[in-house]
Amino acid sequence: MTELLRVPHTMTLAWRYGTSWYFAEFIRALRDERRLLGLRCPACRRVYLPPRPVCGNCYAELREWVEVKDSGTIRAFTIVHTPIIDPTSGQLRPTPYGMALIQLDGADTTLNHYLAENDPSQLQIGMRVQAVWRKERSGMLSDIVHFVAMNNEQ
Repeated sequence: MTELLRVPHTMTLAWRYGTSWYFAEFIRALRDERRLLGLRCPACRRVYLPPRPVCGNCYAELREWVEVKDSGTIRAFTIVHTPIIDPTSGQLRPTPYGMALIQLDGADTTLNHYLAENDPSQLQIGMRVQAVWRKERSGMLSDIVHFVAMNNEQ
């Protein structure tokens, strides 16, 4: 059996993500106006949030902006017990925490985001939730801190 040679090496990688006009407009409205914008398909009328350049159903180019509410319905959820480094802050995220696929009112797609609740007995599919916004926004999805149950807003 051949023994593998191991060479320890720490790499520093700088990532830059390019976005197009559609995501830049989404982020601008989030930061400057505290509004969530989706793109509507001209053919099937499906509203995508987060926005994308092409409809996943009909492949039509998307250009019509529509405002989507910051309230919605939980379509799926999980409670995470494994600590991770939060990519938006660089800090270790305390566990447990709730994550959900939330269909915002006015959108046909779901947004993956944090929940304030981390007790699975307090969550259910179909539960209505409301976004909790940061006072100071920087143009990232983390401008929404998390979502809370609409009958138990924090």
